[in-house]
Order: sequence, then C-alpha cells, then structure tokens
Amino acid sequence: MKYYLDITLLPDVETNLGFLWHKIYQQIHILLVDNKVNEQDSVIGLSFPDYGSKLFPLGNKLRLLAETEQQLIDLNIAEWLVRFDDYVHLKAIKTVPSKVSEYAYFKRKNFKSPSKLRNNVDVRASAIATKNGYDVAEVKKRLLVSIDNLEKQSTLPFINLSSLSTDKLLSAAERRKFLLFIECQKVAIPSDNSSLFTCHGLSRRNENAQAAVPLF
Repeated sequence: MKYYLDITLLPDVETNLGFLWHKIYQQIHILLVDNKVNEQDSVIGLSFPDYGSKLFPLGNKLRLLAETEQQLIDLNIAEWLVRFDDYVHLKAIKTVPSKVSEYAYFKRKNFKSPSKLRNNVDVRASAIATKNGYDVAEVKKRLLVSIDNLEKQSTLPFINLSSLSTDKLLSAAERRKFLLFIECQKVAIPSDNSSLFTCHGLSRRNENAQAAVPLF
C-alpha cells in the first residue's frame, strides 16, 4: 500500500466516539461496496492507527490505504461524508513513509453470544457425551470454561453496524444490527498473499488470502 488518507473523528459533548464510529464506518462500508472490484473485494484497506487506545479502543482516527493515489481520489470521500462535516477532519492524500517497520492484519472476529451458548449448554453437553461416550458433567464443565474464555475474548474493539444485505426496502433503523469486532495481528514482515480486502476494508482470516496494511 503506497498511499493513504486519514479521517479524524471529532466528538463533542452530545456526540460520542462510539456513535461517530457507527455513522462514519457505516458510510465507509457503503462507499467500499459501491466501489468494489468484484462481488466481495475492495482494493482499499483500512487501518486503525490508535487501535488499543486507553481513551477509546479504536482511537479517533481511521486510515484508508491504496496502491495508487487515483484509487483514493476516485472514492470522493468528502462527498460521502458531507453530512458529517462538523464531526470529521479529512486530511490530504499522502504517500506511505518509505521506512515502515510494522504491518498489521485487521480482521473481523465473529463471536457467538455467550448467553445463548450458556442457555444451550445442557443440550450440547448431552449430545457430545452421547456421541463420544464421555461423562456429561465433565463435558458441561469444559464447555462452560470455553464459554468463559470466549466472553473474555469478546472484549475486542467493536463497531455497531447495520447489515446491508437485508431487505433494501427496509429503513436503516429496521435493518439487522450487529457488532463488528476487529482484531489486530501485528507482524514485522507481511505475507504477499493478497492485495484485496473485504468490503469492510479488512483482511480475510484465511492465511492464504489475508492482506496487511502498513502500521505507522
């Protein structure tokens, strides 16, 4: 990735960062879908320079990266975010620094609801025990431990979004809401597996199809 554009989110006393991430990222997602290169791929990668910030898990900056300057120009970011002029600061497109020592795979992480898993734990434990000849109580104990671990992992930074794949005749408020959990895997030397991202601007999880962005 050779060029980038930074978007800084500007919260105020009435509009917090969580709400801004929801609104801005939703627009960026729609923008990437509108500019996708095929059914499920985008040439634009997203980075979260302040990922893990103590003030807010995703920080207040979203970075768009591309191989060419024209790819970023063609997005017309300012036009897509015109409704949020008071809440974002768009910087000029710049070249990625020549010396980058770290890269990152920003990936979506899917979580099953711990509460739902707990509600079904007896049924799952019974089925696993019956199939494998295990003790039901021991299976249940192990399942509950794994659910506890899952709940700890689900503290990853996330963004509230609305699905674009549901009925387009529904209003934005009526579409399915979901949490987009984002994990960050940092590496010194990225693989050259892919230069294509999902239409959320994230790397795929498959190691043979993952795509890294420079971290700086």
